[in-house]
Amino acid sequence: MSSAFSSGDSIIQNQSPVTVVDHVRLHEIWNSEQKHRCLRWIEKHNLQRVALQFPDSILPHIVQIVNDLKSALVDELCIFVLADTSYGSCCIDEIAAAHANADGIVHFGHACLSKVSRIPVLYVFFQFKLEEGQLLATLSREFVTRNIHVTCFYEDCYTDAMDEMRDTLVDRFPNMVIANLAKADQKADIMHWKLDTPHESNGLVLYIGRDNLSFFNTAVALKATQCYLYDPTKTDPQLERTDAFQAKWLRRRYYAIERCMDAGSIGIVVATLSTKGYLEIVSRVQRLAKTRGVRTYLISIGKVNPEKLANFIDIDCFVLVGCPENDIFTSRDFFRPLLSVFEAEMALNQTWKEKLLTCYTTNFPDLLPNGRLYSNVDDVLLEIKGANEPADVSLITGKARNVSHRNIADTESKANETCTDVASKRRNELAQISSADQFTSRFWQGLEQNLGHDVPALVQMGRSGVPIMYENERNAQPSNEQQECFLP
Repeated sequence: MSSAFSSGDSIIQNQSPVTVVDHVRLHEIWNSEQKHRCLRWIEKHNLQRVALQFPDSILPHIVQIVNDLKSALVDELCIFVLADTSYGSCCIDEIAAAHANADGIVHFGHACLSKVSRIPVLYVFFQFKLEEGQLLATLSREFVTRNIHVTCFYEDCYTDAMDEMRDTLVDRFPNMVIANLAKADQKADIMHWKLDTPHESNGLVLYIGRDNLSFFNTAVALKATQCYLYDPTKTDPQLERTDAFQAKWLRRRYYAIERCMDAGSIGIVVATLSTKGYLEIVSRVQRLAKTRGVRTYLISIGKVNPEKLANFIDIDCFVLVGCPENDIFTSRDFFRPLLSVFEAEMALNQTWKEKLLTCYTTNFPDLLPNGRLYSNVDDVLLEIKGANEPADVSLITGKARNVSHRNIADTESKANETCTDVASKRRNELAQISSADQFTSRFWQGLEQNLGHDVPALVQMGRSGVPIMYENERNAQPSNEQQECFLP
């Protein structure tokens, strides 16, 4: 039995591990400098209703932060606290802010830094410290050559610490390129990073932070010969060599792609309503699916979990359009495979062959126009019409797929010339594109009004009382078994 239908006991027993971010002190997120920074930003944008978005780790400090802001602001300005997000704590929650008619959001804590365009946003990151001497000593032992080419990335909670150490690191390693967080009006080079010098394919990558989804997303987006991780939260942090494309992870992703290639229906799960370009990527997936005769369903269910998606039993696989730091891709609890937009592109775009080993991205804007992995859908359609794609065999079911009209016609002509006993099955000659056709074969299609077709029913008095004994049952004489049940 699938774990998607398991009871709630396993959820209660499976508690999340406690991390360093769960114990955030006030000075690690809020001080006088951050206070004046927020005040200048509110005055610059002339805001009247500001929403403060907090993760769970900062909830004990909400009162102090709100009081500090209200004491320095005019009385006409309204402040709202968003403590429960619609999708994830790292994403800007425009939906909750719209409920309060907020015209600006101040986001506290870790953020995925997805681009938003409808509301001004200010990020207030964690301000964790770095031991400068220990970091320099560790890097000097590993990088003996001073002229080695290294591109350095870091977790957003070490942004202030890296700004203080930037000149020292560059003096020690002249060829080290330290990435910067791209501003709102800048186009990022990789994920949300802006590089002064383009990353070399044969260069090394250094990431300062924890082994989390931020590190994974950055590592898989780069072509690097070696990737090093320096985790300051450990007791004795050392440089760890890591490989983002692990064999086990690759097998699982290839399996999901194969399932998507076999799918007759795909559910596009929209897990964001604020990230710039999410409607364009939904339209792109729909067009690619239509070229292969695959039905698509658009689903918006808020926070995604296995129990919600298990209700869509007719859908063969799901494609998530949402935050790049969504950890549900690594979950084994889903009833159907869940793919990223890049993996769906690999399954539906026949011009993409063997791209998983050369590039990867969890950030769907990379597939949009002006993105680093963009390809025109119209070119894909022209190639499908102009080329005769050879039939493919599924590695899961063992059946043939992608049998085009021309292949069927050629098979029929050859069969008529050689032998009359061979007949084509005419599979996939007609592809049902309409999603509504899927429900026509069902016996039960949901509640229907049938206005004018049913005889009107008389209005009758309903039951009243408690389920153990309704009012109309009190006057009735209970049987012996019922009497035994009612006796104490």
